Amino acid sequence: MNMSGRSKGVEVLYFDEAEIQKMRGNTPIFAAMGPLNVLYFKEFDRFVLQINDWRYPLLRRLNISGSDKSFTLPGMNNATFTLRILGNPTQDTLKNFETILMNNSRFGGKTLETSPDDKLVRSKPKDTTLMTKVTETAKNIVDSIKAKTETIKTGTKHINSTKKRTHLKDIKNKDFKKTAHSTIKKDFFESQQKLTQGFFNKREANYNLTHAVDYSDLKKTTCCKAATFFIPKEEVEEAILNNKDIVLTK
Repeated sequence: MNMSGRSKGVEVLYFDEAEIQKMRGNTPIFAAMGPLNVLYFKEFDRFVLQINDWRYPLLRRLNISGSDKSFTLPGMNNATFTLRILGNPTQDTLKNFETILMNNSRFGGKTLETSPDDKLVRSKPKDTTLMTKVTETAKNIVDSIKAKTETIKTGTKHINSTKKRTHLKDIKNKDFKKTAHSTIKKDFFESQQKLTQGFFNKREANYNLTHAVDYSDLKKTTCCKAATFFIPKEEVEEAILNNKDIVLTK
């Protein structure tokens, strides 16, 4: 599997069922339901909450509140996220989750120093003036007209094709059943099944789901002991930058 351009997130914690709802005032804007993965990206020294395509990186200046299985997370433009953990996770799993929140946000009123510097900054858009845009548009129109004019003048008489016309009578009967073959290797499904089974075996054996663990040990969870996600690096970076924007606007 080609992992180029992807970041590895180790699944430190896992909850079978969770729900996230984005609210602005009393108006619901967005909602999703599914498993909650608490991933640690060593590359960025960040924990990221994930439900389906929703990702929420934790930053130490984020004011997260709540207890037990319901939490409130800040969003942009005065919006908030309500995270509810459903089902019956173990008390140790919940305790480990709160430990992660306490060390990566202002959860519980705890004030922390700023988050580790991941060197991520949002790039500024190129300064393109209105006149430049108008000039480029005009040039594209002129080029298009010239191309059409040249086509009308020259026609297609100088265009040589190497393809020969095929007549129906020249087509031989062919037994496609015999010549057809699968492009998928026969061991493809077996190898995928092994990978999937290995993924779930690591999830079930994750020590963090059955024991209360110190924060330093939670960060040391490796892909040998837990399931692993490989997510496009630019998606992780964009999610982190979005939450940095939340901090800057508070």
